[in-house]
Amino acid sequence: MRRALAVITVKNRGEVIRRYLASIDALDFNLKIEVVDDKICIPLSRQLSEEEERQLERLCDFIIEEREFKEAPKRPKSVIEWLSDKMPPYLLASVPRSWDIIGDIAIVELPDELLGYEKLIAEAILAVHKNIKTVYAKAGSVSGDFRVRPLKLIGGEDKSATIHREHGARFYVNVKNVYFSPRLATERKRVASQVRDGEIILDMFSGVGPFAIQIALSKKVLVYAIELNPAAYESLVKNIELNKLQGKVIPFLGDARRVIEERLMCKVDRVIMNLPERSLDYVDAALKALRGRGILHVYVFEEEPQPMMKAKRRVLSKVEENKWNVLNVLYAGLVKQVAPRRWQVAVDVEVYCSS
Repeated sequence: MRRALAVITVKNRGEVIRRYLASIDALDFNLKIEVVDDKICIPLSRQLSEEEERQLERLCDFIIEEREFKEAPKRPKSVIEWLSDKMPPYLLASVPRSWDIIGDIAIVELPDELLGYEKLIAEAILAVHKNIKTVYAKAGSVSGDFRVRPLKLIGGEDKSATIHREHGARFYVNVKNVYFSPRLATERKRVASQVRDGEIILDMFSGVGPFAIQIALSKKVLVYAIELNPAAYESLVKNIELNKLQGKVIPFLGDARRVIEERLMCKVDRVIMNLPERSLDYVDAALKALRGRGILHVYVFEEEPQPMMKAKRRVLSKVEENKWNVLNVLYAGLVKQVAPRRWQVAVDVEVYCSS
């Protein structure tokens, strides 16, 4: 407890007074505001001037007197600060400085030397980030046709579904049964900015729809979105409704190659191929979907050195292998590092068929 001068007024004027005192740097943030019956007591960091008291009189009736206040709990500025007196110093260097945040769920990757400290690290994340309700640790790599990753709950609420917000869009995501990377937000925005009104677009490996929905929200277009994972497809349909894009984003459940050959031959102007581990195997199908000319956004994994150069060569080779021509390489860039010396690379190419 600590004694300090306080402004005492009726409760329903408390927020107005708090804001005013904060604006003149007279609010003591180190002490907790107290409510006593129908009065609120707001701690001062200094004596008010006569002019400041006159301004206060225009806002409410009040008195100023000394009161006892509890110390306000100090929120740590970082996870490392929170952990600094709870873990051996030699282990603090291994604690991650970043993690994926999807809605109110954090997903952290912990090295082997931190086994046994999972719950403590989750406590630290929850203490520092009040918007996070649940913390998972990665328990394996993304794998399988559905591109899901095993996760282990290490702290917070036992839930896996959340609403994630990104550049004005909302996405329902269940982190346990779909693939979703918040680290691609900038890349999704980049691609959406390239699209022109009137285009017809194909998102071959849509997931819950982040590329398709970002594009459809920002441009006057029609987007076909294909997804193989039934759980991700259900979320895709839900996200189309959530963002009021019925009729602008058309979902398909199934293998991209089969859906193209049965429903989408020669129908689109642009194809997004965000399946880095297998996208090159589907270049032939993507080309079949184009109307003789168009743009491919191809994502691949490449090792250092020169991952962008390697990616461009592989994409161009696949296009030419299928008897199409590359008119222009519009872009090549690093998207994110996925392992030491290994990168996800984006390559945008404009292609045409001369036959």
